[in-house]
Amino acid sequence: MNNKTEGIINSLAAVLVLFTAMLDPRVSVGIAVAFLAGLAIYKFRSRGAS
Repeated sequence: MNNKTEGIINSLAAVLVLFTAMLDPRVSVGIAVAFLAGLAIYKFRSRGAS
């Protein structure tokens, strides 16, 4: 994954968390943790395959 793709994914996750924080903070935390865990797993697997 290049820097541009990673930046876009991070920006979209931040916007999603921002809008869900307006609705319910607990949902926002859950989404943020899920996105961070998913991104970490993806990066770990992509580096392991190289």
